[in-house]
Amino acid sequence: MTEGNPCGVNELLDTFGLLAAAMLDDPLLALANAVAWLDPLWETSDDDVYDEGDGIGLALCITRSAFPDIYAGAVERIRSGASEKELDTFICGAISQRGIPLDNLEFLGYGIPLNACGIELSDPDLYAARPDLLPLVELFGIRPEPGHYSVEVPECAYTAGRVIADSLVKQADERLQQVGWALAWLFSCSGNTLIDFDDESLAEIPPLTWDENDLAFAIELIEEADGIIGDVNAGLTLLEENPILFAALEANVQRTYKALAKMKGKQDEPRIRLEWAVALTGSNGAAVPDSELLLVRRDAA
Repeated sequence: MTEGNPCGVNELLDTFGLLAAAMLDDPLLALANAVAWLDPLWETSDDDVYDEGDGIGLALCITRSAFPDIYAGAVERIRSGASEKELDTFICGAISQRGIPLDNLEFLGYGIPLNACGIELSDPDLYAARPDLLPLVELFGIRPEPGHYSVEVPECAYTAGRVIADSLVKQADERLQQVGWALAWLFSCSGNTLIDFDDESLAEIPPLTWDENDLAFAIELIEEADGIIGDVNAGLTLLEENPILFAALEANVQRTYKALAKMKGKQDEPRIRLEWAVALTGSNGAAVPDSELLLVRRDAA
């Protein structure tokens, strides 16, 4: 090669062109080329990505199996020169749209992220953060005292809360159901783990993986929890704004406590008549009464 004549470079480019053309002419090589282009992780094992601790690499590995379309979108953005921040924003946003709230790719390695909404009635910090709950918990004999490290919860409070919540969620009126869900959240008896567990309790459960079954379950769990927490907030607002409803709840708490007290040492099942004569008015302004006769198992206390 003479000085000023890049014939060697031209030869190299020509060779590259010949190889590329030969690869496209061969169906098998063309397929391999397409796979490498469209799926850069096709021969990368999950363990390699996890060991490297690469946030973007881990996200690509997880989305490749769990969300193939998100993976394809991320690969397309990588080839377009997107920054790590742009990729983080895209992947987190796309996964969140599928029903899995995700703020940071770093959380992906710990399993499917789940947000606990539950509370612990014996925790005094709860009432400092949520003073609006004080009138409600006092109905059940829960009275936080300043300076105490723990709040005493009567033995039968959870049983009474479950009985009354179960009665309310079975009522025909949506507003009574919302109050029922508020009590189900308060006493951790909704049946949804995210509603019934606080962060500490949820952390003790093995996390859900990103496989197909766990992913479908997590999406269903989160969707149900979102609906319940909406009813919880509506129910708490109803109790705060409707003194007649609050009074009806108080009367039913007293009925339930008395019935549970009579259960001590007895083998029969007491009958509890819960009255929901609340301010649920019709067009004539009259209250719509509702009542329910419940059987409570002796071992429920």
